[in-house]
Amino acid sequence: MKFIILFLSSIAFFANADSCIVNDAAEQQYNDLHSKKVSIESTLNRYNYFVTINLPDSIENQSLNAVLLVSDSIEEPKFTAPLKVFHEGEQLVAWYSIDASLIRKDYIVVGFGEDCGPSIVKEVIYQR
Repeated sequence: MKFIILFLSSIAFFANADSCIVNDAAEQQYNDLHSKKVSIESTLNRYNYFVTINLPDSIENQSLNAVLLVSDSIEEPKFTAPLKVFHEGEQLVAWYSIDASLIRKDYIVVGFGEDCGPSIVKEVIYQR
């Protein structure tokens, strides 16, 4: 019986160790504080938009972890794709191109730190 209780309690302990809860207010505060460190530029070239994202390599001692393109909604996206990050000189850059007829509400999500680290969320404004 002691071994069963010990086993069950260790399972619950390990499950809690892997969980992560991010407070919406803390996430918004992080986004407000650091969102200007990520810039997004869009350019219409005939029928396609070319979008460039300039990124910091770290914020608050947490390294850049991921850059995602999210379409329609952050909570219930219709499409999500990771973007590859490149070095252009001293600057980190990600980019994508999209047909102008496919434009919807898109967001760039930039994650820092480990899997449950903070992120910056910015809406892409497609300039005409």
